[in-house]
Amino acid sequence: MNINEFATCTVAYNDEELIGGMLKGVEDLHNLVIISKPWRGEHFGFDRTGEIAKRMGAEIIHKDFERQGVERNFGMEYLEKKGFKHIFIIDTDEYYTKENIYKMMEYVEGHSSKFYKSKNDKVYWKSWKYYFQHRACLNYMKSSSRFSGKRTPKGKGSQGFPFEIEMHHFSFSCTEKKMLEKIRTREYAVMSFKSWFKTYWKDWKMGDNSFKTILETKDIPEEILGRYIKSINLLY
Repeated sequence: MNINEFATCTVAYNDEELIGGMLKGVEDLHNLVIISKPWRGEHFGFDRTGEIAKRMGAEIIHKDFERQGVERNFGMEYLEKKGFKHIFIIDTDEYYTKENIYKMMEYVEGHSSKFYKSKNDKVYWKSWKYYFQHRACLNYMKSSSRFSGKRTPKGKGSQGFPFEIEMHHFSFSCTEKKMLEKIRTREYAVMSFKSWFKTYWKDWKMGDNSFKTILETKDIPEEILGRYIKSINLLY
């Protein structure tokens, strides 16, 4: 396997509490982090996301975009021109074990499909102690591929890996202050109506499944939990 043909593409905005742990899982690859103002919503100024990513060896590009999806195509084209053939699309709140990253790398190098999805996405709710299951998320593309939307690839050929790949998603695991900032800056359709924060997130108690079926976390890998806790404490 030629590791020099693999890269990651991440678009970030004020994710200093998550990006360190995410990058730690892919530290053996070339990591491109594109930092952009929100394409919708308010701009609060930039935090230490770029500083942390740069310290961890990532390549940083500051560039603003008018809509979501365009920035990822920019990253794909940029990485293709640099000679990378295989790209993992990873958001700052999406964590993979190093074992699973290498498992995916070994598989895609020997197969022809342009896109692949993980099969088991765990989305953590309020904290790492609770989660709900999410549909498979596209996480790999050949560098010649492009997006038609937020995370929808152009053309056909997307499929799931023929083995279990677990993605640990920390989008809803944060403080109240951070969740309110996400609602005001990000294009989350699920949080678009005004009462979402209080109705489903702020006042949630275990047993309330009105938003999603929430389960107690019992099997989070130690590697993932350790990276997450270190990251939210800004220790990277």
